[in-house]
Amino acid sequence: MTALMRTSVAILALAHSTEAKECTDFNAICATDYQSQATKIRLGLEWFTNPDHLPLIVAKEHGIFQDFGLDVELVEPSDHWEAEEEILAGRLDVAVTEPLHLAQDAAKGKPVLGFSRFLHTDGGVLYDAGRGDIQRPADMCGKTISYPGSPGKGGPAIVNTMVKADGKLDCDLESYGKYNGGFFHTDALQPGKADVATLVFWNFEIPEAIAKGMTNASFFSLKEWGVPDFCQLVLMTTPKHFETMKPSLRKLVLAMRRATGIIHQRPDLAREYYYQYVNKQSAEETQQNIIDATFNATIPAFPNDNSMSKEYYDHLMTWLIETDQVDAAATVDVSSYWTNHVSL
Repeated sequence: MTALMRTSVAILALAHSTEAKECTDFNAICATDYQSQATKIRLGLEWFTNPDHLPLIVAKEHGIFQDFGLDVELVEPSDHWEAEEEILAGRLDVAVTEPLHLAQDAAKGKPVLGFSRFLHTDGGVLYDAGRGDIQRPADMCGKTISYPGSPGKGGPAIVNTMVKADGKLDCDLESYGKYNGGFFHTDALQPGKADVATLVFWNFEIPEAIAKGMTNASFFSLKEWGVPDFCQLVLMTTPKHFETMKPSLRKLVLAMRRATGIIHQRPDLAREYYYQYVNKQSAEETQQNIIDATFNATIPAFPNDNSMSKEYYDHLMTWLIETDQVDAAATVDVSSYWTNHVSL
């Protein structure tokens, strides 16, 4: 071996040693020996797999998680689950939730901590404009509402806030009918089991309703009618898990951020990954149309900024208290259930 070759080998060895050292840094972005060093993360979805989860799917299918030394398992709930209980029981490490549910759980004293937002869409209350009896939010007074958690306070709280914001201040909260159609909003409205449905995401429920024949499907947006904008998805865990897994959770956020770049810059590749992941070709025609329409509507909904503000959660909690959805005596500091430590 020549002196020049020995020098080159020494430089490469030093570079490799330096890279390995840098890979232990908190903010490092580097590949690792996946087979021997991958960190397992069991991540629970809040619903069945859909385009809202695209950064997770792209990061998995494109090998981004592997590049970050992560082995991420996406777990669909067989039914509704309490994510923090699954984490405490050791069956999950991280879960997807909405800011609304995160704040509600925190107010109940549950050990929850959100740490990264990855989807921000529009949404609110779905209705069939073709029926003609609802043209503005005030028209929803006294209507039957379909919503998950019925007959709880959430559905009427959302709708009545909108009704008041539209100028109708005398609508009796007890006048609303309540129907629990779960998240099957179109199935509740089309046969007339309910007049409106809430907790809908525009990018999914509207295209789905249209594909199922509700050609005049429309919605009143939370952000336009006095309700805090909680049509977002965030990652959460327990405070104890967060402290234990902080470096890995930072890698999780960075991997999803890189996947978000692919979604916006190479949407056709993201589409290919998603269609393969959900096995679109085996779905019947209506479902294939829904897969197409919801994918197209969801593409713009992934932000580059994964952080959320204290002011946002203060506003959300104030509304929850004012609408009697959480105990007014529950004083919860935002820092106890949301952190930007790994999201910036």
